[in-house]
Amino acid sequence: MIDLDGQVALTTELFGDPEALFGTLGGRGPVHRVALPDGMPAWLVTGHREVREALSDPRLVRGAHAAAPELRQYLGMYSDEFVLTKHMMLSDPPDHTRMRKVVAKAFTPRRVELLRPRVQEITDGLLDAVLPAGRADLVEDLALPLPIAVICEMLGVPFGDRDEFGRYAEVITGMNASSGPGELAAAGQWFNTYLSELIASRRTEPGDDMISGMLEAQRHGDTLSDLEMRSNVFILLVGGFETSVNLIANGVLALLRHPEALERLRADEGLLPGAVEELMRFDSPVSTVTYRFAAEPLTIGGAEIRPGDHVAVSIAAANHDPARFTDPGRLDITRRTNGHLAFSHGIHFCLGAPLARLEGEIALREVLRRLPGLGLAEPAESLTWKQNFIVHRLDRLPVTFTPGPA
Repeated sequence: MIDLDGQVALTTELFGDPEALFGTLGGRGPVHRVALPDGMPAWLVTGHREVREALSDPRLVRGAHAAAPELRQYLGMYSDEFVLTKHMMLSDPPDHTRMRKVVAKAFTPRRVELLRPRVQEITDGLLDAVLPAGRADLVEDLALPLPIAVICEMLGVPFGDRDEFGRYAEVITGMNASSGPGELAAAGQWFNTYLSELIASRRTEPGDDMISGMLEAQRHGDTLSDLEMRSNVFILLVGGFETSVNLIANGVLALLRHPEALERLRADEGLLPGAVEELMRFDSPVSTVTYRFAAEPLTIGGAEIRPGDHVAVSIAAANHDPARFTDPGRLDITRRTNGHLAFSHGIHFCLGAPLARLEGEIALREVLRRLPGLGLAEPAESLTWKQNFIVHRLDRLPVTFTPGPA
């Protein structure tokens, strides 16, 4: 049994570095009592087997109603004060099942695969813009604008609105770090108003986009309330780009820091699908899954969890568990990575996983093809990361390469 009073205070930087996290926790034990960087007490699950169990245990619920009263002050965007909380990521069955059914009908693998030519076209255009200069910031010039353009097109967000969408989305992803409660509330209100108008326009003028598809599903009996519709479109917009941004940028950085893997991949593009999986395992785009609350007593890895306790899981640590992955600190693009948890597990497994894989594969392939002589423009040690313990995103990735024509 873990001592409930033995909290280890954790900093944001630790969540993207599994070895440093294990060192601070005092070892690789599967469950630890911690204080998260925002001060919120939690059980942090780090073992691969225990993380899988926690992510699929119905006794750990997403609804904030199950949180102990003293935890409410830490909930931020997940509290009822944030207007767009009624989406599938913060729901439990049967509401989660009902909402995911509607969204999934508009987010099928077939629809995602049909996007391949468009993802290729956007990628080519973004690289065309930087090729003549011989230098770029691959976060701002590729990793960020590519998935934002794709998810906005999928949901029918007009091109002229995307910059404003991007600004408010950055506020949301700064939750518990760079964004304060007032900024989060303002961003939520902006999204609520904007999406109300966008959904209303699709009701009168449907198109070939996901919002129209969700509205069509509702006409066939799969219903969402107006607030649930706005909330689920919101989480698709914001969640629909974050994983891809980090997969692309973190993946390029990992390859630059392991030039033998980069050259092997450049020589054999057939290794790319497996390499994408290994890059997600090696440097997980989402480092931590938070806000699961015990609805009843349970035991995880020897820790006795009480009702109302907060359980967080470290995806990054689970993906570096030597009990599951041999020599986990080594990047091996030929590794069999079956079982990595970069897209979570259980009923909340990432619905956008096929899209993230598609965007990551195309972006990484074209970077290797079209940017000869690729290298970091400054030492890797000088690079900084977004101050967030949920996602692991580079602030920027300055590179140089041999200039060429668009």
